[in-house]
Amino acid sequence: MLHRKLPKTESLKDCMNRVIPYYHVIKTEAIDKGKSVLIASSENAIRGLLKYLCDIPEEKIAELEIPNGLPLVYDFPSKTVKLLDDNSGINPLVKYNFGDAGPYLFPQCVSEEECDVTF
Repeated sequence: MLHRKLPKTESLKDCMNRVIPYYHVIKTEAIDKGKSVLIASSENAIRGLLKYLCDIPEEKIAELEIPNGLPLVYDFPSKTVKLLDDNSGINPLVKYNFGDAGPYLFPQCVSEEECDVTF
């Protein structure tokens, strides 16, 4: 019996080509209408979505670490990622490893309120 050969991996570009159109539907149908949305997905899909939302350059995206099981909240007004407060008192940027591209998730803030990475 012949079986079609399927790829064993998916490039970030292929993943983004698949994910970003769905993101636009979610944004139009829910986010733009003030609804909260939970997106749970693979690390590669989340990396592609964060690359798109946070304008992470092509040459830096491989340096982005995404901690397993850590809820990331994207704040549209400040265009930054925020984290849920776990009441540990530890700075989440110290507690979790986001890799060398982490600063793209938490860019320089304009106001003190935007500098708070907890949600």
